[in-house]
Amino acid sequence: MGTRRTLWNREHALGRQARPAPERRCALITGASQGLGRALAEECARRGMDLILVALPASSLGQVAQDVGRRYGVRAACFVTDLTAPGSPEALVQWVLEKGFSVTALINNAGVGYNSRFEESTLRENEDCILLNNLALVKLTRLLLPELRRHAGAFVLNVASMAAFFPMPFMPVYAPSKAFIVNFSLALREELRPHGVSVSVLCPNGIRTNQSCREKIAAAGLAARLTCMDADRVAACAIRHTLARKAVIVPGLLNRVIVAVARFVPHSTVYAVMSAFWGTRIGRPEAPVAPPLPLR
Repeated sequence: MGTRRTLWNREHALGRQARPAPERRCALITGASQGLGRALAEECARRGMDLILVALPASSLGQVAQDVGRRYGVRAACFVTDLTAPGSPEALVQWVLEKGFSVTALINNAGVGYNSRFEESTLRENEDCILLNNLALVKLTRLLLPELRRHAGAFVLNVASMAAFFPMPFMPVYAPSKAFIVNFSLALREELRPHGVSVSVLCPNGIRTNQSCREKIAAAGLAARLTCMDADRVAACAIRHTLARKAVIVPGLLNRVIVAVARFVPHSTVYAVMSAFWGTRIGRPEAPVAPPLPLR
């Protein structure tokens, strides 16, 4: 009996030693050099995820990767590229696969928007909005999907905006580009449900990032001050609910109330409110001006 127990204990100990270590999670995040993208990177790192950070050239991305990696004790690689350039998403995914990264999370955060009358917008502005907000997101998701499906608990988080739920005069391309992200994400979520990959979509209001953004939000009135949030709070909310496999994430109680109530408001009223708010904030002296609020 003693010999049998000794053998069982030895086999049990060997079994414990042979058990593979838990897989390290790794998140690929676009638009990660500043604002919400950097906050999402820090939130993922805080939860022990390794990082692949993507942003434009000349964005200090290498320094961001070094800082976040050192602060949270995770591995952080970076890849600089313009995702609107032909072949850029393909080159990024090829690099990821060649390096042997195990991507368990894809966060499509990179986005751009313009605030102007449509007839005063340029073709390049509208094209870049669609290329970055939609085409690059679709390409990266499709190309990385086989890799994501290899890992239990993998997820995709696509960053849209509350603009997705409203007609937006003076931003007639940006808002539909975000509506596309919401519908794409929900459709893909249903397709991937049997395969263990969760898809969530984040729809924040304005986000306080740098001092300039804070000043613009403060100048926009009480409504903006009440509905806009700090980037770190949005990121924490986004990752928490994504890991809980929530479909649509709208940070902030007041923002959720606005989205819910707006469904019952006549479209004519919504048009009038949006026109009054954004129409007074357009301006184009010589070059395109950034939106007065930090849009996602």
